[in-house]
Amino acid sequence: MMDTKHVSLRINSTFYDMFGEYLLFIKEVYPEIKEICAEHNITVSYDDVAFSVPEEAFSRRIILQDLRCIDADRTIFICLRAQKTGWRPLPKDIDGLTLDEYPELVDYIGNISITELGIMHALKPFDKCVDGELTQLPPVNHALFYFRKPGYLDEITNSQKEHYMNVSNGRSKYVLDMEIAKAKDLIFETKEEFDDIENFHHDINISEYKADWSPDLNIEEQMLEYTKEYEKLNETGPLDYFIGVHQEYLPEEKQGGLCNFTYGNHSLKDIMVQDIMKAMKMEFPDNFKK
Repeated sequence: MMDTKHVSLRINSTFYDMFGEYLLFIKEVYPEIKEICAEHNITVSYDDVAFSVPEEAFSRRIILQDLRCIDADRTIFICLRAQKTGWRPLPKDIDGLTLDEYPELVDYIGNISITELGIMHALKPFDKCVDGELTQLPPVNHALFYFRKPGYLDEITNSQKEHYMNVSNGRSKYVLDMEIAKAKDLIFETKEEFDDIENFHHDINISEYKADWSPDLNIEEQMLEYTKEYEKLNETGPLDYFIGVHQEYLPEEKQGGLCNFTYGNHSLKDIMVQDIMKAMKMEFPDNFKK
């Protein structure tokens, strides 16, 4: 009888501009993955680090929890990227416990967004201190990247664009956009490195998808729906505090949202299921033998 395996899935991305994709994953992608995997003696869970940090420590502990969440299961790394760099933490945003566990962060804090930090942490060997001993983590086994094309920006107002693309906040938008390009270059360059190594266990898959703008959606309602779906999925208590923590970061113009995510002639949902199951089969071949 085959052994039972377990994989924890999570999404690494900017957050407030991705509620449509988060809903797609939790309502459509994850249930199908769970059902298929159950047939092959593999259990899966879906974890969102945003729900694991208490309100009073959210900004100072989110980086620690984010990196720990990646490390808890380095089997499959799922990353969604669009037209925003994301939150760039400063030294004051990092507590000592985080630096004790991940000493290499000293070289990056203030120069990289938390989303890009997660990508680097997944793709590159990274130092971690465990029980006082420094160890080097290998790359994740399977990294799945999905880049949202910017065409939808032509359909929305200028005030809405501020929510979905880089705004200056005192820094040049050109510089911020270049940082996204550099982060993408890192992914492509690392993929080439992985592909050139024979018998290498790590792989990277990259897809670009489209999204449509719908004026009938409401971003606040999407955030609430995602929260309720997460409560049901993980059988947590009410996560109302989460709404309070994040509501202030939503745009003033809340009407409108993204939907109809497609990759060529296929739905993004089908592509994600296909990619994740391909990774599962590579990781656990014995579980898929007839």
